[in-house]
Amino acid sequence: MQRDGRRPADRLPAVDALYKALTLLMRRRSELGSTFHPELSLVGYTFLAEIEAVPGTRATDLVALFGLDKSTVSRQLNELQAAGFVDRQAERPGRRGYALVATADGRMALQREAALVRARMSEALASWKIGEIEVLADLVNRLIDDLR
Repeated sequence: MQRDGRRPADRLPAVDALYKALTLLMRRRSELGSTFHPELSLVGYTFLAEIEAVPGTRATDLVALFGLDKSTVSRQLNELQAAGFVDRQAERPGRRGYALVATADGRMALQREAALVRARMSEALASWKIGEIEVLADLVNRLIDDLR
């Protein structure tokens, strides 16, 4: 029995409905990504935000954090560097790989993109109560933690 008195089999329809909703969201991520991030790809934005938030991030850190192939990370970093959003610093003794740093242009792009994302999310959630938004954020974070 579960804590709510239901059997595990009783949960299957709810789990299935959640899976279908998340699958649809994942399929729409390209569309949402171009709407939310017109200047950067969704992956590029995510990488740049992580590099800005965690000084000294290396490509191998991004591979591990996001579970992506090294070639995918390398290609995205090359695009960010070519756009002038990221620089590679010299290798530090005892650590493999270059430390990545967001440039001034990269930080400005992040600020512009973040403002667009917040505006688009606010528009999409206009009919939601603040408590509902907070509950959704908490539940999504809980799901992410539980899936690890």
